[in-house]
Amino acid sequence: MKKYTIVTAGLFVMLSALMSCESYLEETNPNEISTDIYWSNLLESEENLTSVYGGMLNQFISGARVDSWMSDEGFPGIRIDANTGEHRANDGALNWYNHQINEDTDEVNRRWDALYQVIWRANQVIQGLEGMTEDLKSDPKWTEQMGQARFFRGLAHFYLHSIYNNGKIVIRDIVPTTPEELGKPVSESDEVITFFRSDLEYAYTNLPGQMEPKTRVDAGAAGTILGMSYLYQNDFANAQTYFDDIINNKNKDYGYSLEQDVSMMFTKAGDFNSESILEINYSLHKPTDVAFDEEDFITRNARYSAPRDGGGSSVLETFTPSTWLIHAYSNDELDPNDPRNTIVDRTGTQRLRKVSLRASAMVAVVNDEDTEYYQEPSAPILQNFTSNGLPGYFKKYTNHDITDTEQNIGINSWQSGKNVILNRLSGVYLMMAECLNENGDLDGALLHINALRDRWGLLELAGAEYDTQEEVRARLQFFEYPMELSVEGVYARNIDLRRWGIAKERYQTLSETDYYLTDYTYVDTDPTTTAIRRNSFLLPGVTSNDADVQLVPEYSGAAAFYTDGYWPLPASETINNPQVSN
Repeated sequence: MKKYTIVTAGLFVMLSALMSCESYLEETNPNEISTDIYWSNLLESEENLTSVYGGMLNQFISGARVDSWMSDEGFPGIRIDANTGEHRANDGALNWYNHQINEDTDEVNRRWDALYQVIWRANQVIQGLEGMTEDLKSDPKWTEQMGQARFFRGLAHFYLHSIYNNGKIVIRDIVPTTPEELGKPVSESDEVITFFRSDLEYAYTNLPGQMEPKTRVDAGAAGTILGMSYLYQNDFANAQTYFDDIINNKNKDYGYSLEQDVSMMFTKAGDFNSESILEINYSLHKPTDVAFDEEDFITRNARYSAPRDGGGSSVLETFTPSTWLIHAYSNDELDPNDPRNTIVDRTGTQRLRKVSLRASAMVAVVNDEDTEYYQEPSAPILQNFTSNGLPGYFKKYTNHDITDTEQNIGINSWQSGKNVILNRLSGVYLMMAECLNENGDLDGALLHINALRDRWGLLELAGAEYDTQEEVRARLQFFEYPMELSVEGVYARNIDLRRWGIAKERYQTLSETDYYLTDYTYVDTDPTTTAIRRNSFLLPGVTSNDADVQLVPEYSGAAAFYTDGYWPLPASETINNPQVSN
């Protein structure tokens, strides 16, 4: 059962998305409540803190669909055009997929503004708390509220630093009240890092290991982001210290553990499960007939990523896995000695699962005949994988476990209450493995990788096969990270490819890799009969069968146009802030 936090509507209005507006600054904003009145007790400040959490509901912050287009994990259209037989990307996605965005690109502006809105609200909480009496400041609740507010201010600056302008962004540490305070230049990357780490360290030190309710951030979330900030700078020793603490509860009892019941992964029942560290709490608790209100509790991810036969969009199938990722999931190596991998199928035959438990949790593919999907016995029974050359769908953002169609979830078809997971313990294990490997402890790295593989019933990686840093590094970069954490986090895969210095080479390799689609025979609704999904099963290479469909290789645009993986400063800032320019 979720514990819902209600955003107090109408208390605060973003300072014109932090744009310059002299008339605003010269007049009293009737939507604001004077801090002299408002901050009289910690119950009132708690209400304002809730508005910071509300800011994180903005779907342009997590941005999984757009982030997937820029990474090697997502595909933004159909692979078989009925007229040409070639790829046809959604018009709004092609510039992202080809890495040809600029300061006017819509989501470049929307994410920037959304993150600064979180910062603005966090600054209101921080300044209000700082203005309280010494008696209130001595209350542990004051410290908890300050820790949460500073966590989100630090987190938003961390995201902005990781995504925009080579890390040179505007530091906002106060609520601006004059044009001079609003018009600020960008700071150098190192200065930004120092700033957001200070906030995160405060949260890490002062927040409890476990918050109640779990929808609230805790010291573990702060420690995870701090560790990532060091990892992103290739400071593996400092990063390892934080990850070791989180995994082994060295400084505090964080209460995290790898979720062994895989039915709790990416399902409604698994909201805020044992490995959840930072999770955005969406819901249909109080639905409205609005699809694009970023202050509402709904998300549009299900509409974007569900298959058509599961209630997804008939024209917006633009959030689907890349071919290499579909093939990798379909060929995950099962451990034949794990009893979970031996099943009795619908025909009464005992055999190994067709795909791994990890693949079944992450994606829907035509050869997964052993997992229910939208209340049908299997994915190929539900979905016609034949049309449009889409042989796989992401599951993480859909409601496939609780409904027969996304159309029945909300008041309108755009609404979903599925949570968005930004960080979980699995990711900390992989980052710890990376640190250990780079620090020369290959056995320790494999130990952490295999802990995840064991959870999914996958074959362990053997030390004899992975006995060099290069081999372990490649395994992490090209398989374990993307297959465990596909389309999770905020721009995470793109940051990883950039910091490893392999992005352009990766896109070039994928643009030269061939795949084709062939027929797949599956057990039908009546288990005594079979049926065929034409050109639905993905295989690598070039086919010699005229009945198969050869796919156009992906990522040719990314291979040609990729530069450094950073987004430019958006026009919303450069136009309205005279001290900032691209």
